Amino acid sequence: MTAAPAPATSSAPAPDPSDPSVPPPLPYGPVITRTLPALDRAFRVLNRYYVLPAIKAGLGPLHANPLTGSWMLLRTTGRTSGRPREVALGYAILDGAVYCSAGFGPRTQWFRNLLVEPRVEVVLSGGAFAGVAEEVTDPVELDRAWRVLIRSLGVLGRSFVCAADAAPEELRAKTANLPLVRIRPVGIAPGPADPGGWLWATLTVVGLVWLAGRIRDTRRG
Repeated sequence: MTAAPAPATSSAPAPDPSDPSVPPPLPYGPVITRTLPALDRAFRVLNRYYVLPAIKAGLGPLHANPLTGSWMLLRTTGRTSGRPREVALGYAILDGAVYCSAGFGPRTQWFRNLLVEPRVEVVLSGGAFAGVAEEVTDPVELDRAWRVLIRSLGVLGRSFVCAADAAPEELRAKTANLPLVRIRPVGIAPGPADPGGWLWATLTVVGLVWLAGRIRDTRRG
């Protein structure tokens, strides 16, 4: 008699880390990692219908707070479409440059756009400029800029990354596969208060509301 053959087992091959089609693991832990797709969708909706319109209307300074920090508008050029693409991001200013991070890893769309076309436009709470974006790779600059950025991101920065005063080893582990981008200004870009901006619309609405209140109070008196 011959022994019965062992039952065939099917096991999926382990993902190859060198395969560019496989997204690198992000350092968020299992709970946050499972919610990343939902968070991505939520951020897209929030950016499109609230944060971006608010920044364009000149209301960016009103949304700076200790919870989420300050927000900027980053305008890149679509790597395949060639069309302008806009996203709202937390940021920090250090040594005359703006720093931000691709929180969804190297496959983040705006990050992939600026790798192809590094010329970008940035709208901050206090102004706007044209700049050149570049991924930071120097370990010393990474350590220093990440700490400044985490402080600027407020409670969200500490919750999703780590404390700004964490040990260097912990900081490197918590920011692994999260590209850090430096944007150096090279020119002037139109902001909300410049020609073509939308600050005038915000001020007009506020003025009309105030005027309507004054008229109503006068009639009541």
